[in-house]
Amino acid sequence: FDFAFMDRALELLHEGGVRVDLGTPTAAPPAWLVHQHPDILPMTVDGQVLGFGARESFCPSSPHYRKAAAAITSVLAERYGEHPALAMWHVHNEFGAHVGACYCPTSADAFRWWLQARYGTLAALNDAWGTTFWGQAYSDWAHIEPPRRAPMPTNPAQQLDFMRFTSEEYLACYRNELDVLRAITPTVPVTTNFMATS
Repeated sequence: FDFAFMDRALELLHEGGVRVDLGTPTAAPPAWLVHQHPDILPMTVDGQVLGFGARESFCPSSPHYRKAAAAITSVLAERYGEHPALAMWHVHNEFGAHVGACYCPTSADAFRWWLQARYGTLAALNDAWGTTFWGQAYSDWAHIEPPRRAPMPTNPAQQLDFMRFTSEEYLACYRNELDVLRAITPTVPVTTNFMATS
């Protein structure tokens, strides 16, 4: 890591009496990470993998992304946790702002586990989703996919659960970094922000 720029910036801010809300850079995974783990790229509802080169280009369920996010957060906390300019930490930036739900195979697997924990049995899931009406009764967890683009609107109960799951995945991403910061800098406040959409 090359911290020369950050070191100088924090020194200047401190000298000027400015306190810092230091953000983690996890909203914009670097090119090398995407090159090493292309599976972190998000997939749209249409099955299109989104490319690199913009913020938020990651799948919130990706273990490779979460591991890298925790690692850089740890490095920053170790280096700047006791810096006199540090007022608080800012985790990520605008969770889910540009890429909401991810429909990739990693998300599909995580969704199935989430559904098993939520419903316990396929019978309970089929009942909650009203799958008899939709002609989609499930007999195996492996048959369940995210509500990707289909010839007509997909089951609204499935869509709602997928949005709940997605929300919890972003919360898990936040907590992934929060836990690191609390372990290293337990007295420094932590915040984040969201981007509201209509």
